[in-house]
Amino acid sequence: MQAQKPQSEVEVPEVEQQQGSTPLAVAPKNAEEILERIFTPTPKASPAEQAERALRRPRRLVYVALSNRNFYWRQHVTKFVLDEGHVPICPFMLFDYYLLHTVAKETVREAFNNLIVRSDEMWVFGNLSLGVKVQIGIAKRLKKPVKYWDITDLPYRVVNVPEALVREEKRD
Repeated sequence: MQAQKPQSEVEVPEVEQQQGSTPLAVAPKNAEEILERIFTPTPKASPAEQAERALRRPRRLVYVALSNRNFYWRQHVTKFVLDEGHVPICPFMLFDYYLLHTVAKETVREAFNNLIVRSDEMWVFGNLSLGVKVQIGIAKRLKKPVKYWDITDLPYRVVNVPEALVREEKRD
């Protein structure tokens, strides 16, 4: 029969390292080591390290299609796309509301269309306006995946819905 080691001397097996990742530390053995890890500042990644991380784990670019009437939800849907692990391209975050009408709408629409071309997919939030329907048409002609989201319950939740259940906005 082997004598048991005291708790502070128990061997902790090393954790295997995944290829290309940073080595995983062995779990601390006592309260002082845990406290030291908590209060030791974590060095910030350099720009080169950040770039390397982005190149190794690229994220999908998601064009956010949103009606002018839902403009005020732009930050919530941008956060939602980020929380889903993608990079949002939200025109209303980039151009506000047509740059407060200081730039010709046609110029801004051309910029929107360029962003659709560069995106990997499109996510549509809320009811469909004429402009959003045109954007969807562009994405579909470019064979980009399009997902639809009901935002009736924002800011509490966003619900994925099939295209057939998406409604058009009523025109004034």
